[in-house]
Amino acid sequence: MRAPRETLSLIGHAEAERLAGEALSGDRVPQAWLLTGPPGVGKATFAYRMARFLLTGAGSDAGPSLFGDAAPATGLGVDPDHPAVRQIAAGSHPDLLVIERAMDEKKDKLKAAISVDQVREIGQFLHLTASQGGWRIVIVDTADEMNTNAANALLKVLEEPPKRSMLLLVSNTPGRLLPTIRSRCRLLRFSPLADAEVRAVAAEVLDAGETLDPIAVLLADGAPGRALALAEPETRAVLTDLLALLKQGARLDPLALHAFADKLGKAGADALYRSFLDLFDAWLMRIIRHTARTGSPPNDLPGEADAAQAAIAAAGSLDRLIEVWEKNGQLFRQTDGLNLDRKQAVLSALLPLTLRP
Repeated sequence: MRAPRETLSLIGHAEAERLAGEALSGDRVPQAWLLTGPPGVGKATFAYRMARFLLTGAGSDAGPSLFGDAAPATGLGVDPDHPAVRQIAAGSHPDLLVIERAMDEKKDKLKAAISVDQVREIGQFLHLTASQGGWRIVIVDTADEMNTNAANALLKVLEEPPKRSMLLLVSNTPGRLLPTIRSRCRLLRFSPLADAEVRAVAAEVLDAGETLDPIAVLLADGAPGRALALAEPETRAVLTDLLALLKQGARLDPLALHAFADKLGKAGADALYRSFLDLFDAWLMRIIRHTARTGSPPNDLPGEADAAQAAIAAAGSLDRLIEVWEKNGQLFRQTDGLNLDRKQAVLSALLPLTLRP
């Protein structure tokens, strides 16, 4: 499966590309962008698309507009055979810096946050001369994962970015960012895709012979990244186990619940834990929306209706289930921010959905 840095095509998000093209061809090119939208909707892919567009030579003119006196480009597509495209795909382009959570080698999992030392690299990087005389670009994926010191360090960079530099901040929850960071960025919103577009994205990303499970599309809620994660057998197994646990309600076996939480909280399970967070959040919101709209829970997955009914009964009402969903979001953000025990967080999130009031 191809990573965002390797994905050249853009399916959906035509309006975002149009707005970006207009801004890049204006008299004053924005040097900081905030790309917002649901997880897995394609924000990181778009960030690399913008970086690729600039680093393949667009905007080499000396004027404030990328295109000088010529007509602006109608899209951000580039020649796939350009050397910069291969360098970006390999993570070796000298004028592109990508900031992500680093790996904690001792604990064999990603660190809880992007650190201030990582963000300080941005200022040093942007003040270097571009190797090919063009742009120097930084992608922060995701900016939501910066700790407080890192966010303040980024703010200093945004206050006076060097000429011909650009920062692309990917954000799932922009409300978690400092207002002063948001105010210094050009906002670009990304909406969920249609199911047909989700399938088309998957066809571009999956290896030959692989197909996307229709259930994955159903649960993706317009986010191709989520659909692709659900296509992974290990992630689908987590969903199956989750529904099997929840449908037991008050009869839930405590040993089974602890075994489930152990699997997600153990060292080396970072990717699976992240998939669970996204999946659990999406599934709870799915049953809330479906039940509010139709008066009955969804029933597209084996055991889904029973699990949904048990969760609503445990919460006490649909309104109380919404409160549980909101509290779980806060719980998992706090767990990440303070590097708390993940197993305990999973248990704390599931218990209100398995005990009758």
